[in-house]
Formats: sequence, structure tokens, C-alpha cells
Amino acid sequence: MTTTLWRTDAPTEGRPGRRWWRIAVLVAVVIGAAYLLGRGGQPGSDAAYHPENPSAKGAQAVARVLAAHGVTVIVAEGQAALQRAPIDGDTTIVVSKSSDLREVTLQALATAARPAERLVLIHPERRVVRALTPGVSMAEVAHSQNALVSTCDTPDVHPGERLSRSQSQYRDTRATASCYVNDGQAVYLVTSGPGLREVVLIGSTDPITNDRTAEVENGALALRALGHSSRLVWYVPDLRDVPPTAAEQTESFTPVWWGPMLGLMAFTMLAVFWWRGRRFGRLVTEPLPVVVRAVETTESRGRMYHKARDSERAGAVLRDASGRRLAAYLGLAPGTPADLVAQAVSAATGQPLDQTRWLLGGPPVTTDTDLLDLAARLAALEKEIRRS
Repeated sequence: MTTTLWRTDAPTEGRPGRRWWRIAVLVAVVIGAAYLLGRGGQPGSDAAYHPENPSAKGAQAVARVLAAHGVTVIVAEGQAALQRAPIDGDTTIVVSKSSDLREVTLQALATAARPAERLVLIHPERRVVRALTPGVSMAEVAHSQNALVSTCDTPDVHPGERLSRSQSQYRDTRATASCYVNDGQAVYLVTSGPGLREVVLIGSTDPITNDRTAEVENGALALRALGHSSRLVWYVPDLRDVPPTAAEQTESFTPVWWGPMLGLMAFTMLAVFWWRGRRFGRLVTEPLPVVVRAVETTESRGRMYHKARDSERAGAVLRDASGRRLAAYLGLAPGTPADLVAQAVSAATGQPLDQTRWLLGGPPVTTDTDLLDLAARLAALEKEIRRS
């Protein structure tokens, strides 16, 4: 028989490789955390509808097909990149995630899009539609399961072409083209805005997402609408694009480095706890110093009673233990008085009631001979009850 113990090995000097390995892991964790957290609100290529995102909700497939067809695709992440991008009369600007646009970036977008041939907004929010195309009314579509069929003929949409679903619809009396119309509202609408030549509103993200662009004619709509010019500037708004003056006017403005710093501190503390924290040693098995048989305990207790010559105490223990076992055999409740147990034993075995009462609750025994006789008779009584 063995037992499992915890053993903590004392530190030794012969493990420099393991120590350096832990330091290397700690440094890697800190650098990784700093890199991920330091990016703050940067959109990143893993964002939804990003032209470099290969996941289901990304738009990499459409961007690559456009590039393969000779369109120069420029990904402008943030306001500064948009302002640096070459935009002229042969340029299309597309915004596929308008939820990241704020008032200042909306103004910057409107300014940058003025020389462009067209501005395409993919499922824009209501505030964006109101800011860039004030005359357009918009309605959200809660659930659209059926494909929409076009009846219009435009450079981007041909008659009979289908769109898998609509997420928002638009209406404008000044619109030059309205397609996928339902109850007077269009999912595809071409209009204009203040200082903007042409604004295209597409109320569905399905034409650009990797998992939906191949359905029905979704991809055809995306390629025509975005490939209208020789150059496509894909604007990805950055939530950190707040001018310094606006930050200075906001007393409660939190510095952009505050969140990453707190996160880096938390990662560093966890890494230090993992590196320097106490650990249990390896699990080891050791043999017990001695194995004690159960019968030896009983024999030792008997010798103790014999040496103390406490026959009275030993007899009381025998009667109590035997009474509890007999009560269990006969289905009596625990703690049943000895007299009731004796009555039940007498009825079950046919022995005289006086005899069973004496065995289970008689006067104390005073000699070793009487103690041995009592033990033998109690054992015989239990054996008889078990057979009955």
C-alpha cells in the first residue's frame, strides 16, 4: 500500500536553461500585450467589412477581384490616410463601416470626397445619411429573408438581377437611380449631396462580405459599384481620429494611452505572478513506514481491557454494539431502547424474553469468565438472527 504526497524540491543551481526560458516567455508576453493593447482603437484587418479581412465578415474577396481587374485599391485607415490618398475625378471612395464615423470624421470625409467621381456608402447609419445626403429618408429593415429582384437598368444594376437581402432602404425625390424597390423605398439609390457629385447608397452588406458575395448577383453589384473608376479608396474610419482642439475642450477626455497602459500593467503583473509564484513540486509516491492490519487494532484494544481488568466496561461495550447490530437486522430505528430490542429478538428467535433481556441489558459482568461467556452468547444470538 502506498500514499501520494506533495514534495517541494529545493532550488538548485543546475537549471539555468529553465530560468532563461521563463524570462523569455515573460518578455514575449509583455511585448505581445503591449503590441495588442497599444493599437488602441485602430481598426485592424480583422474588423468587419475590412478589405484585407479574409474571414466571413471581411471584404477581402471583393477587394482582390477589383485589383485583379485593374482597379487600384487603396486602403485608407484613419483620417490622415484618407487625406493623403490621391483623390480626383477618376476616384471612387467607399465606406463599408459607417458606425465608426464621428462628426469630425464625417466632415473630413465630405471634404475629401468632393473631387471624387462618386462616394459609395454600404449600409450607412441614419446619422451618416442625414449628414451627407440631407434629402434622403431612410428606413431600417428588421428581417429580410427573400431575395430582391431588380427591375431597373443602370450601369451598376441590370434588370432581373437579385440581391440576397436588404438591411436598410432609402427614398429621395432627387434620386437619379432607384433599384430593388419595395413600397416606394430602394435598397440601391444614387443621389447627390452638398458638394458631392454622386453618392451611392447600398442598404445591404451582402455584396461585399466574403460569405455572401458569391450568392445570387451580390458580387456583380459590388464590382460594378466599386469598380466604376480606375482608382478605389477604401476608407476605414479610426475611432481615435479626434482633433487635438476637441480633446483640449473636453475636460473629461481620457488619454488614448490610458487604457493600454492599464492593460499592460495587468498583463505584466500576471506574468510576474506566473514567473515568481510558488509552485508545488512533482507528485511522488512513497511507501508507508508501516502497514497496520485492522484485526491488530481489535486485539490491542482487547489486551488493554484485559490488562485494566475492566470487565464491566468491556461487557457494556459488547452489549451496546450487539444491540445496535440486532436492531439493524430487525429493521428497528437507531437508538431503540435495549428492552424493545430484546422483545423483538425474543419474538424473532423464540428465546425467552428474560434471557434476551439479560443478554442485552442485564447486570454488569465482573469476571473474565463471565465476560467470555457473554461474548459467546451474544455472537450466537446475532448468528441466529441473521439466519432467521
